[in-house]
Amino acid sequence: MPGWLVALAGVLLAASVQAAPLAATTADGRWRIVADGQTLTVFDAAGRSARSHIAAAADGSGRSAVAAVFDAAPRRSFVAIFETLPELWEISYDPNAEPIYQGLVHDYRQREGIAEPGFLNVRRTRLDAPLRDAGFDSSHAFVIARAPDRADGQAVLYLVQLDVRKRIAEFTLRADPDTAAVRSLIRDGREILEVPDRQSGPALRIDPRAARLLGAP
Repeated sequence: MPGWLVALAGVLLAASVQAAPLAATTADGRWRIVADGQTLTVFDAAGRSARSHIAAAADGSGRSAVAAVFDAAPRRSFVAIFETLPELWEISYDPNAEPIYQGLVHDYRQREGIAEPGFLNVRRTRLDAPLRDAGFDSSHAFVIARAPDRADGQAVLYLVQLDVRKRIAEFTLRADPDTAAVRSLIRDGREILEVPDRQSGPALRIDPRAARLLGAP
């Protein structure tokens, strides 16, 4: 086969890989979520579309491509982050999921306002910036992810708590933390998130429940 044809085949293969939709499947195979461009679709075990959502703000503005999807198995939900939308989404596949209150924190914690069914609908965590490279604690209630770096090159990490639907801490540091490779450790009876540094520096350690940085490169 001519060299140019081999090169072309490689380019086409790379393009097809890059264009492949992102997906996550539950361990029991009962639910699957597929991200295709700006659309998130949840499928049942028979492959039927159960619910679709456009990746956009609540008012329909600010549409975005999906950056990644995850199965948060302990919570019986999927989690999605986006290329440009400054939100984190949780979509529960638990038929008994609690209703979703889209108001402010004190509103939905007091069960005020109009609720949507929790099953297969979007529970939004609104943020100041989009996220990438997310990792989780063992409960998957705490999410650690990269926000856009600062102008001076420092990395910015957000610690998000899904039960209260808000960022509970922000860490800025001179390193290249790989939050997608986070590890969960137990130290003195407490769960610690260890985030490796791509620059081979010391790992970052975070106590998620205390929302506290224990060590930084």
